[in-house]
Formats: sequence, C-alpha cells, structure tokens
Amino acid sequence: MIGKGKSISYAGNAIDYARNKPEANELSRNLVVGETGKEISNEFRIFQRLNTRCKRNSFSFVISPTIEDSRQMSKKDFVNITKEFLEEHELDNNQYVSYLHSDRDHIHIHIIVNRINIDGKAKKDNYIGKKSQKIAERIAIKRNLTTAREIQLNNEKQLKDIVEKAHKNVIGQKPKDINQYADLMKEHNITTNMKHANNGKLVGISFEFGNKKIKGSAVNKLMSAMNLQKTINKNLEKTISKNFEKTTSKKIEENKDININNDFSLHI
Repeated sequence: MIGKGKSISYAGNAIDYARNKPEANELSRNLVVGETGKEISNEFRIFQRLNTRCKRNSFSFVISPTIEDSRQMSKKDFVNITKEFLEEHELDNNQYVSYLHSDRDHIHIHIIVNRINIDGKAKKDNYIGKKSQKIAERIAIKRNLTTAREIQLNNEKQLKDIVEKAHKNVIGQKPKDINQYADLMKEHNITTNMKHANNGKLVGISFEFGNKKIKGSAVNKLMSAMNLQKTINKNLEKTISKNFEKTTSKKIEENKDININNDFSLHI
C-alpha cells in the first residue's frame, strides 16, 4: 500500500476532482455538510481565516493498496484505513472529506483535509509525503496488506529479470566492444548508460527500461562495469584465437597441398 501527501492551496478543486470522477463514492467526512468543492472549501475557510499566514492551508492525501489487495477489501475496510491514517497524522479532528475511486482496477482513496484546526492552528507539513508513506506502511503491516517496500522489491525483481535476460542474449552474440553491446541491448528496448574515467576506462554502467533505472551491479555482480568489460574482452580474445586457429589450419592445409604437388612434379 502506498501513501502520498502534500499541502495545497486549492481544496475546492481537489474536492471536485475527487468527487466528480466516474465511480467515485464518498467514504467519510468530519465537520462539513456541503457537497461541492466550493461549498466544502467555504466551510474550511471559517477556520482558515483564523490563520491567514498559512497559504497552503489544506492537505491532499492518496492511499493506494495493490490491485490484488483492493479486490479483497470492503467499503468498511477503506473507511477504517482512512480513519487510521488520519489518526496517525493527528488530523482526525480537523475538517475533512474522503472519497473512494473505483473507476479503474486500481482502487484508491482521496482525502482532502483542512490543515487549520478549530483553534486556528496549522498542522506542520514538514516531510508530509514521507510521513504519509510511513503511516501507510504501518497500516499495511497491521492489516497484512502488501507494503510499498514489497511493491518496490517486486518491481525491482521484474526489472532485474528483464535486463539480465537481455544481457545473456547479447553476450551470447559476442559483441566486439561495449558500444556494440549497448547497440544490441537497445534492440531489447534497454538503454545502456556508461560512465568513463578521463583516461577512457569504463567505470560505471546502468540500464534503463521504460522509465525505470538500475545499476549493472544491482542486476548481477557479473554485470558491473569492470566485470562486463572483462567478459567482452574475454569473448573477443576467444573469437580472435579461433579465427587465428582457423587461418593457421587453412594455411597448413594449403602448404600440404603445395608440397604434395611439388613432390608429384619431381617424380614426373
């Protein structure tokens, strides 16, 4: 489950976006009676007028369980998650409204909260995004849901598998140098980013697939800059050696034929 949060100055627009989406359903609210973004934001302003120094005077939060988890959850589960999330932020007594978006497979919650409480005090927004993620992580663990870290690890594993599979295919084609290697990786829709020292030596390598990046050494130790260069050089040496052996063998056979012909001529 992923949690996002930020302070905003456009509560009315955020509320209208959340409530007007197809398949949007209101989950919960506190200290507000209006329906539209304009009506609810006007109610927010009753307390926001007590603290005019705070410009970004509302919070916008998004809570997103995985597709698999959300399919097993009831509306009550989403209501309770919203409640727990706001309690951990110590915002459950502030004005807020929350909506469930289920217009796509990825069901998620939108919460718009008045940052100013009934005493005119503004809730700090320092690291609000990171705090939101940590709170979502704790709730996910408590409810036995997939955490953001688990999602990240799964995505990372998929990326590793894609890059490593392409790498093995490319190495099997025995590229003559790192540039040819990069060209062959490009055929698999993978961009190879190289970092060179002033002397031209390859000192770093990473890969991009779509909008995701990963270091070569994170995919496989054999795919670090140093080890990859060694593999390419080794393959090149083997290819040169084989070609040399073929050429030498061919010359030996040609010399044998010449000697046989010479011997035949002498006997005649």
